Amino acid sequence: MLLCLGEISPDYTACHHIDLGLNMATVCKENVAMVQNASQPPSICLRHLFSWMAVAVLWVLGRAPPGLGRLLVRPLGLLSYHLMRRRRTIARRNIDKCFPELGSMERESILRGGFSSLARTLLEVAWCWSAPVDRVAAMTRVEGLDNLQNAEELGRGVLVLTCHSTSLEMGGFILCNKTRAAGVYRVLNNPVLEWYQNRGRSRYSGDLIDKKEPRRAVQLLKNGGVLWYAPDQDFGPEASEFVPFFGIQTATLLATHRLPALTGCAVVPMFPRFDADSNTYIMTLMPALDNFPTADIVADLTRVNAIMEAQIRQAPEQYWWVHRRFKTRPEGEAPFYT
Repeated sequence: MLLCLGEISPDYTACHHIDLGLNMATVCKENVAMVQNASQPPSICLRHLFSWMAVAVLWVLGRAPPGLGRLLVRPLGLLSYHLMRRRRTIARRNIDKCFPELGSMERESILRGGFSSLARTLLEVAWCWSAPVDRVAAMTRVEGLDNLQNAEELGRGVLVLTCHSTSLEMGGFILCNKTRAAGVYRVLNNPVLEWYQNRGRSRYSGDLIDKKEPRRAVQLLKNGGVLWYAPDQDFGPEASEFVPFFGIQTATLLATHRLPALTGCAVVPMFPRFDADSNTYIMTLMPALDNFPTADIVADLTRVNAIMEAQIRQAPEQYWWVHRRFKTRPEGEAPFYT
């Protein structure tokens, strides 16, 4: 669930030129993408055969006993490490540059652990979309819920700020079981998987907002709602500012600053992680950021990146290192990935 706003006018004329993160588009009132109705599945036909098979796998994984599910996905970590060569190269580059103080064996351990966490993501998605809600909730724990409740009591909307950990779907599940929260997401091109993810998320989440409808997200915050937002991806320089992240100048989305500036919402950092010792998913909610945003965009984005970095360092193997986070470079700088 990701919201990326670029230039946006507060007067909401008929059309706004908006940077959606993935591309530049003009969103008009008469041309709004609709989230597919979760109650109407696509037809079962030969064209959708493999998609329905994928849904069947997710359903079986979600309904299987948790211990059996963990056993089934465990080999996928090692398998993906060896088969996903391009992603492995990207992840290794990211980890080497972000943890230069560690030895090669320690960095390799983070890399292999990252692929094991990615394999577990498949199971977490299956649980969130398919398993009985009460059974999934029993695997979770929340720390700092009062921080979110205190922010909600202010009555000015709450932006729940997180990062792309491998337990991101589980984080959304936990959050939405504690409060009515909306998420902005990308509509999948595959109609079967789009239907299944919306069907699964509708069991526990609030609104699902198409990323092509950013005005709905802005209005939700202005009306005092809660929005879940993960800004730590690289969508180019147009909607970003270069600030440090793990000591690297990183294109960081301006929406993290602009959303609170536009709506007056509170910003509450949230981070989910998996505790292997207890097989428990822990969601930590931090106190709302004070004096945020300020007039200094660079300082605000640097502050947010520092918070994310500190949380990632607590469980580095659970971060989405396979993403090309440092793809966009300052002018004149050599490419990060070669």
